[in-house]
Amino acid sequence: MHTLSEKKMIAITGSMGSGKSEVSKYVSQLYPVIDCDKINAHLLEKGEKGYHKLIQLDWVVLDENGQIDKKEMARCMFSDSEKRKEAESILHPLIFEEINIWKEKQNASYLFVEVPLLFEIQAQSYFDEIWCVYCDLDTAIQRLIEYRHFTYDQAMARIKKQLSVDYKKKNSDILIENNGNKEQLYHQIDIILGRR
Repeated sequence: MHTLSEKKMIAITGSMGSGKSEVSKYVSQLYPVIDCDKINAHLLEKGEKGYHKLIQLDWVVLDENGQIDKKEMARCMFSDSEKRKEAESILHPLIFEEINIWKEKQNASYLFVEVPLLFEIQAQSYFDEIWCVYCDLDTAIQRLIEYRHFTYDQAMARIKKQLSVDYKKKNSDILIENNGNKEQLYHQIDIILGRR
């Protein structure tokens, strides 16, 4: 992990449904936070760098407004690992380019980046510290059904595509258990931030 950086880069990661975004939202009251999923969504917008590169792939479909059909693209990437690798090889360098631009504009000593697939894309070395948010499988599935409107089977399929929670926990610096309510989650974060 980086040790010479004057701005400490901290990744917030974890499995789907664990509550990463809730942690990011709470931390953002004190420190700058950027979300890789939001950067990714921006790069897919018509006219953006990611858009121009992705539309050169013959399997990327545009809707009636000339925008990338994100649902169809996600479906293709989820069902075909070659297509996923192809799109990720375009998007991941662009995402980290955007993070670097953002980093240079920040004055805080701690900068947080929400990176859902940190371990899957092997980006650990970019960060000084890794926070892993985790919960039990039933809780994660329930959240995905309730907040993301997945079916049970869709939720299970998505979770199974990711690396195991145990692997992520073992390779993280800070563990945040999120099976309880928001107050319990915030209390843990307060304790962690109090050590800064």
